[in-house]
Amino acid sequence: MILSKEESKLFYDLTWSLHFYINKKLGIIPNIQSIEDYIGLEVLHKILIINALYKQIALIDDYVNDNPENFSVAELAQVQSWKHFVKDRFYIERHLKNHSIFIDSKDKVYAVVGLTQAISDIIHKSYLPHMTDAVLLPFANKIIYDGLLSHYSVSFGRGITGGLKDIYLRAKANGDIIGSLTETAKKPPVAPKMIKNWQPEIQDLKNIAQGLRGGQGQPALYSPVFGLIKAAIALGEVTTSVPQDNEALWKAYDRVERALNNTERYL
Repeated sequence: MILSKEESKLFYDLTWSLHFYINKKLGIIPNIQSIEDYIGLEVLHKILIINALYKQIALIDDYVNDNPENFSVAELAQVQSWKHFVKDRFYIERHLKNHSIFIDSKDKVYAVVGLTQAISDIIHKSYLPHMTDAVLLPFANKIIYDGLLSHYSVSFGRGITGGLKDIYLRAKANGDIIGSLTETAKKPPVAPKMIKNWQPEIQDLKNIAQGLRGGQGQPALYSPVFGLIKAAIALGEVTTSVPQDNEALWKAYDRVERALNNTERYL
């Protein structure tokens, strides 16, 4: 999901105006006489101005009071809302239809949309999870980023990948995915759901599966398929008994994968 053309145009109009104002006020980059001059700056120069803004965020109040481009009250309110920015190192955990999932250093989970290009088009899903330094901003009742995403060429093992997935799934289950940076009303506490104990059913399946045996006189495919069934039940047992034990989950998953590959060889 991305901003509409009207929203993205307004975002950049407000952003460029604000950054030009900040530079003029602080004198960071000399000889910038117009917004067009600012737009033409190299990214490294723009970053100097942007970082100065986040370090002195109260400058937004000066900008709103001066209103150098005569924006409307509603448009200035969008700029004012940027005081609720979130600057951090994030993991982009997954892309969904309407947003991408960002997880910050405190394990908070955000639903973030793109500007003029979907984030999934910038960072392909095959590169997820992906580490990035970013600034999240509220805009048009959504969470966006400020236009800059730094990238780290780092690959993550199963431990980190599984841990991030758990953080996302817990936030999803608890309704804790953050979709607004300006919402001040606290959500009413959610009563914890009682988790069903599946162990009796799992044990019944294990007992039944113990009797599944291939061997002489039976089709060769029986043995690997029966092994796959037993491995899948074992994965179910770990999942329903110690769902937070990533090491045990991956070990059980590896057993399923080996059984599946063994079955494939017989097909």
